[in-house]
Amino acid sequence: MKAYDVIQKIIHTIVFILFAFLTTIVLIQIICRLFHISQTWIDEISKFTFVWLTYIGGCITVSRGMNITFDLILEGAKGKKFTVLFTAVNIICLIFSVTVVVLTTQSAWLNRIQKSPMTGLNMGLVNAAIPIGFFLMIFGQVGYWRRRLKERPEEEARELAEKEGNRS
Repeated sequence: MKAYDVIQKIIHTIVFILFAFLTTIVLIQIICRLFHISQTWIDEISKFTFVWLTYIGGCITVSRGMNITFDLILEGAKGKKFTVLFTAVNIICLIFSVTVVVLTTQSAWLNRIQKSPMTGLNMGLVNAAIPIGFFLMIFGQVGYWRRRLKERPEEEARELAEKEGNRS
């Protein structure tokens, strides 16, 4: 899992840089508008940065298990039942993510000839945020699944020990 941790740190750094950049350019736009100077390219770049920030940041939420899932059902399950349900949920999430990667890669490739109106940026690069973000989410999902399956028996053992301690 050492490589996993290194990649997660790189992702966190990229998200930090994107967020700092987004904050800076929006602040510049606010200051410009105070002086009645509108910079339309800043609006466009901030939107594109926000798209990248959203999809790359999505990997962080997935790797922490903060994505939408069937928490009530999973938390009530114990032992083998939890393992089966948790694995099934993760397989469904992975199938969805792989489908998104495949379809949005095709879309980004088709949009590579379009240019953005203000900055002339290649729209394929902007649209590439989705497949890249979902690819990283697949990576995060697998990492979370492995980590959670290792932690769950320990949590159940602690809960059982606490119940036994309360009965005494």
